Amino acid sequence: MSRHRLSFALPIAAAIIVLIVIAAFYVVGPRSRSAAPTALEPTPTGSVNILIIGKDARAVGPVVNEGRQRNRRQEQSHSDIIIVCHVNFAVPAVNLVAIPRDLLVEVPGITAAASNTDFTNMEKITHTYAIGGENLLRKTVSNLLGITIHRSVAFDFDSFRMAFDLLRLFVGTLRVGDVNLTERDQALMFARKRKGLEFDDADRCRNAVTFVRGIMIRTWWLAGTRLGDMILGRMLAIVGTDTDLTPDEIHEIADGLRRTGFSPAWTGTAVLVSEGAEVTLARYDQTLSCYLPVYREIEKQVDRFLLDKKDVQALDFMSQEPFRVPGYVGSNYVVPVDSVDSVAPLPFDTTGMDTQVVRTRLKELGTPRPAKESVPKDSGG
Repeated sequence: MSRHRLSFALPIAAAIIVLIVIAAFYVVGPRSRSAAPTALEPTPTGSVNILIIGKDARAVGPVVNEGRQRNRRQEQSHSDIIIVCHVNFAVPAVNLVAIPRDLLVEVPGITAAASNTDFTNMEKITHTYAIGGENLLRKTVSNLLGITIHRSVAFDFDSFRMAFDLLRLFVGTLRVGDVNLTERDQALMFARKRKGLEFDDADRCRNAVTFVRGIMIRTWWLAGTRLGDMILGRMLAIVGTDTDLTPDEIHEIADGLRRTGFSPAWTGTAVLVSEGAEVTLARYDQTLSCYLPVYREIEKQVDRFLLDKKDVQALDFMSQEPFRVPGYVGSNYVVPVDSVDSVAPLPFDTTGMDTQVVRTRLKELGTPRPAKESVPKDSGG
């Protein structure tokens, strides 16, 4: 290369480098305006609760560009992942509290248990989402924990993978436990997995809150930057109508935490304390694998992680910590199908008969029983 060409090329190269640096500073620099006023109303103690939902909606029709675009999916689905993201601007604090999908709960307007241990007349919280969507799930979580749920965001298989792809450039390899997550399909399988884990859904809950915490830590630096705003806009476009959060509300939450000097490394994680049991649910005439809430421990968890009472000693249950097992956990909740019906006794001996045989016999006699609710079809996730 001649000296003349070199002297011409160097200023151009320098100008390009300067432009790249300026563009980089612009993109990662702070946004030019603060968040606009929103309708988000924190509690009197300065807290906001956002429900994060992972749903198992199956595709309807052919799947196109799986994991790269939203495909049409079933309207009815289960909430495999349920996490309350609690934000308190006054403390400041962020806590992620997971609720096991098979936890038995009272569902407003749906169940009518005689007491808080009348588990046969309760419902799995995962079915709540299938019955009434986000609204009913939010009411149920509020009823269970005694807190206000301000907003919610749900991810299906497509939007989860698309969101993970979007954030992967900034997250890099995300380590959760002994697993390194590097790509969308692997991350989805990991988030959904419970079979084969030592403590089933309790371990899945632990993985889920650890996953969300890891994403927060790796992407927190983007908050308040123009690049962060671009990513947020794309994220909300991916989620679409599966959230009622607005961009300005997210800015308000992030900016409020940043002003306090909050670090995502302070984020707490917890799983509601519960114990697995077989329970015959009267609504379905079926015995299902469920989780019984350990109310004494959950009350302390609510105080500590959702009401920010720092002096309360509560289990985070991020490992299989020992706790005092209440007497009702050891009771038998498996009952003969017929005994949970609220109609007259059957006119014959049902010993040894399964449900279908009983129904056939009743049909022969011309006295069929009233139909029970059908269990919302479950992927078993």
